[in-house]
Amino acid sequence: MFGTFILGVAAGWGAPYAEPRIKAALDGVLLDETPIAPKEMALLSLAICLLGAAVLSMLVSDPHAAPLALGAVAGVLGPKLIDRWRSGKAPDYDS
Repeated sequence: MFGTFILGVAAGWGAPYAEPRIKAALDGVLLDETPIAPKEMALLSLAICLLGAAVLSMLVSDPHAAPLALGAVAGVLGPKLIDRWRSGKAPDYDS
């Protein structure tokens, strides 16, 4: 179950990095007349990464949906919360 959580974290964290590659792959498949909005592309990237994590979870350990979803939330929000925490510690003297 913890392995599934880690796979979810990896999927959530890696989705922004996989987005350009997924977009390039879809540009070759989709017609130029059907644009994909940036938020839709981010969501599609997360969904594809979660699908890959779910398949790996089925192969490696016992598949559980809840730890996978919680891990994805932690993977998406974790870097943003860490950046916010770091920016709150450093005083801004330029203002």
